[in-house]
Amino acid sequence: MFILRNYQSDTASLQSFENQTEIDNQPQSDDDYRITQAGDLLELYVKTDNNAPLMVVLKQVREFYLDDLDLVNSAAEVTGLLVWLMDDYGLDGRGESLEQTADRLSDLDIEDDTDKYTDLIFHLKDAVERLYDLEMDEW
Repeated sequence: MFILRNYQSDTASLQSFENQTEIDNQPQSDDDYRITQAGDLLELYVKTDNNAPLMVVLKQVREFYLDDLDLVNSAAEVTGLLVWLMDDYGLDGRGESLEQTADRLSDLDIEDDTDKYTDLIFHLKDAVERLYDLEMDEW
């Protein structure tokens, strides 16, 4: 869980917290933004220009969620994080599933004998697994 301090300025800073109680006990001003779930991050992401200084901080928070997708509670949030990450690579899903995109990028890496998409492929496959888990939870 995070608070972005002065998030609307060029000097935004990030504070992280272990649990809801810690974050609830923090003073907050109108210039602060709480991120307690991936959806909060995605809402701010869509409102933020790609060239804004805040985007660097938002990507740090995104990495936190990508590194532990079990913290992401909905398929929409998982997909949103991955679409954002793919956009950073200059890619879109081309109407493919995340799994199909991972397979296509893996084929490209093999063809070109590179590791250009290795991290992205890992996150895509991790997301596919998380989406499956979320689907199973609904049963």
